[in-house]
Amino acid sequence: MAKKERLYSGNENIGHYDVCILGGGPAGLTSSIYSGRYGLHTVLISKDIGGMANLAEKIENYPGFEGTGLELMKKFWEQAKKFGAEFLNSEAVNLHKNKTGFIIELKDRRVVHSKSIILALGTKKRKLNIPGEEQFLGKGVSYCATCDANFFKGKVVGVIGGSNSAAKSALILSRIAKKVYIIYRRGELRCDKVEKEKIKKAGNIEVIYNSVPLKIKGKDKVTGIEIIDKDKDKREIKLDGVFVEIGSIPLTAIAKRLGVKTNKEGYIIVDNDMATNVRGVYAAGDVVESKLKQVIVSASQGALAAHSVKDYLSQK
Repeated sequence: MAKKERLYSGNENIGHYDVCILGGGPAGLTSSIYSGRYGLHTVLISKDIGGMANLAEKIENYPGFEGTGLELMKKFWEQAKKFGAEFLNSEAVNLHKNKTGFIIELKDRRVVHSKSIILALGTKKRKLNIPGEEQFLGKGVSYCATCDANFFKGKVVGVIGGSNSAAKSALILSRIAKKVYIIYRRGELRCDKVEKEKIKKAGNIEVIYNSVPLKIKGKDKVTGIEIIDKDKDKREIKLDGVFVEIGSIPLTAIAKRLGVKTNKEGYIIVDNDMATNVRGVYAAGDVVESKLKQVIVSASQGALAAHSVKDYLSQK
């Protein structure tokens, strides 16, 4: 660990690094593997290692691997440690640019100095923002089927959404719950063909198309959901649980403090080298503007970002 010194009054400086990676998902971990192999003094800062990939019950589209997301992320982490990356279990709350690089302030009042930054901040689950959602969180409302499916053994549940994540959540639940409804606002699911086939074969999954939820109902826990279809007809479905899978929101608030540009949806804009508009700052993974959000895409972007950092530092 680098020598400690004081940078700001009252804050402990952890050390000086070539690259600081913010985020511990597939993109951040891959960046740390590559930057470590390049011989760069590397630190990765994250509250959790693996990120949302940890929630994947089964990954079968990552070449050469088939298993849980947790297992794959453990392999990433072990490989990063092998190549010398350091890890801080913390959260960055502020970023500053100075003449020599960047100052990263952590939630625990420590600070890190780095010559460059890779933003692999990931995303958080998007909410429905309807009555009952907050009230019944943990009482029938969930955002993670992998985490909470076992609480609904033999019960009736609903999954809101029509993407791959919604389809996979429904399939996980179908093995445990008595009945699974998929409630989707469009006329056809957006998930991959293989997931559609699995849903058809499940036997206890029913898809309700062209409908959106209006209100989650219950007293002490969830008892049902009120939906409305394209013809403005309302009805209530009796449910024991509601799983929300309607996409994610990029975690870019801290990046914007450096002046990093984002698109209208809030995703970071990068070039082919994963460089942002701020010199010395790169980004990778689900937080960046891209067509496909997958572990393999995040990993490739993380590798590119680390390579670009190496080139950037060699020119300084």
